[in-house]
Amino acid sequence: MAPDLFPRLLSAVHAVAGRDGTLLTTRTGHHRGPAALHPLLHRLAPLLDGRTAESSVLDRLPESGREVVRRGLDHLERCGALRREVIARPEGIPGQLLAVADLFSDAPYERCAALLAAGATVCAPADWLRPLEAALHRLSVRAEPSAASGAPGVLVRIDEVEVRLAPDDGWLVEPIGEVERAVAAAAVAAEAVARFLGRPPRPLPGARDLPGLDRRGPRTSAGAPLLDPWPVSDQLRALLLDPASLLPAAEPECARPAAVRPLTAGEGPRLPDWLRALLWCVHVPLRWESGELAHSGGWAHRGLPSARGFYPVELYLVTDTGAWYVEPGELRLVPVSRSASAEPGSRFTLVLTVRETKVSHRYHRYATRLCLQEAGLALAALGDAARDAGIAADAVAELGERGRSGPWGELLDLGPDERPVGRIVLDPPHRALDAPAFARHLALVRQRRSGHRVFNALGADRVGRLGSLPADLAAVPDDRLSAFLVVHRPCLDAADGHWEPGCYRVTGQGPEPVRAGLEPTERLQRGQDAMGWLAPDYLSAVATVIVAAPVDEATTDVRRLHEITAAAARIAHRVLLGAAAAGAAGRIHNSLRADVVAAVTGDERLAPLFQMIVGFPGPDGTITVDVDETAFGSTKITTLTGDTRC
Repeated sequence: MAPDLFPRLLSAVHAVAGRDGTLLTTRTGHHRGPAALHPLLHRLAPLLDGRTAESSVLDRLPESGREVVRRGLDHLERCGALRREVIARPEGIPGQLLAVADLFSDAPYERCAALLAAGATVCAPADWLRPLEAALHRLSVRAEPSAASGAPGVLVRIDEVEVRLAPDDGWLVEPIGEVERAVAAAAVAAEAVARFLGRPPRPLPGARDLPGLDRRGPRTSAGAPLLDPWPVSDQLRALLLDPASLLPAAEPECARPAAVRPLTAGEGPRLPDWLRALLWCVHVPLRWESGELAHSGGWAHRGLPSARGFYPVELYLVTDTGAWYVEPGELRLVPVSRSASAEPGSRFTLVLTVRETKVSHRYHRYATRLCLQEAGLALAALGDAARDAGIAADAVAELGERGRSGPWGELLDLGPDERPVGRIVLDPPHRALDAPAFARHLALVRQRRSGHRVFNALGADRVGRLGSLPADLAAVPDDRLSAFLVVHRPCLDAADGHWEPGCYRVTGQGPEPVRAGLEPTERLQRGQDAMGWLAPDYLSAVATVIVAAPVDEATTDVRRLHEITAAAARIAHRVLLGAAAAGAAGRIHNSLRADVVAAVTGDERLAPLFQMIVGFPGPDGTITVDVDETAFGSTKITTLTGDTRC
């Protein structure tokens, strides 16, 4: 008698229902299956856990349906969506760790027998021990000095198993500050995990060379296109209606500029605690991501969404006593005007600029849209943080001249590829910052996730949760904009309202049904698949929010596009916070074409400005790491929760 087998759905398996079949996405690629496969998967997913024997699964079915299910399991196995194990899944293996092991091994239980063993020898001072240990805290790490290698550093052991890596003086150098040290520790932890699981090694970053924080290289990128002028409406229409037409056909050869403005002056005064708290939500790395979608070894992600962590937005502080560059990460003030040696005055203005070549060196002319999106999101993020902190704020989106031409350019000593995009005037609070309330806001900011597949399609609740998302959309009305909520499966909101699949226009008076059923979801899926990019799987999410504007109004000129994008960004940021408050993850996904928006909403006059996909993450090969806590003022706030894709 043949031994019983234990079928287990692998991680990051997505199934999208279509009219003529089921699109199945696995780590081996896209596969087409029969239409009946989608409902069958959702019914069987809870039983395909690696602990339930296949005979037990079949015994629960009527005799007439067993052969259909058996053939379905065979099809899933051929597509790389399912694995039949000869032993039951052991208890105690975390789902996220198993998801990573599935990517690298046909025997993941053996690789995870002791949960995890990873070692890293770090040629760095002893004060690396604490942040490195904190970076692997969720994996029960014990850190101790390494005596075996004879080199100064750290040996990390988990349980009683260890893997040693040869020391390399080029890995890490003494970091400039605590935040850089924390992000580098997360990168070291991620690489150690990946090496244990069998992935080929890649160079570990130096603390001064972290993507998003490095200071090497010139301030601008030679050869990268400058984005001004955009004088004609036709180019702006292409920017919104067909993004692919402006992307480079091949990988650009322009060098990536330094992520942080090279320091040419001494450090200035300390930021006030209340302002430091606000900037924490925008200008400090909160995650570390590595993996197939990351470039140059990984990215340090701040609270602000950004294209591949390039961060074209820079911040300057201007008061009546001078002007300072706000260094990302450490939030230090670097004087940029002669009168900036004194303490900041009583009137605080944050000036936002974008460095175009930080994005155009890779995305060419499409960088215009990315710069404007990020500028709007930065203004919205600062405004929302100020609101939750009880600080009066007045944000204005404006487009200034590039370089040192113009009053801001001369005062702030802007580079030739840098231009002002907005300002926000802040009034110092009259009372102490409400630290617990602000910590809750920062926790919501931290919920944003990266990667093209972050949602759990199979095993997710059949009834989704929208939380306060519909109310959040209705609370930010703007006559220039149209907001649509595309519901992908039956959902409940925070008020116990029932939402059936379909497309809804959300206004200040409430939702207006546009199209019912799964057709809007199918139109989105077909439109994204046609782009030829890594498309999201919409049925693995709960809902999608589309913010759009009339094409003729948005493409009058680039200044008008900037203003209307900033207005849309206020809605987009509220959606991200509302999703996080519901325990979900919301992520911005570009590349949505105008013809797809028209097919979903029925309105051919609209151009998409933001698309936010909301869903609940499942094990997808992402390991979340924690690092140390940093105090600002008298308040302890967790500085980093990294999403590390191994």
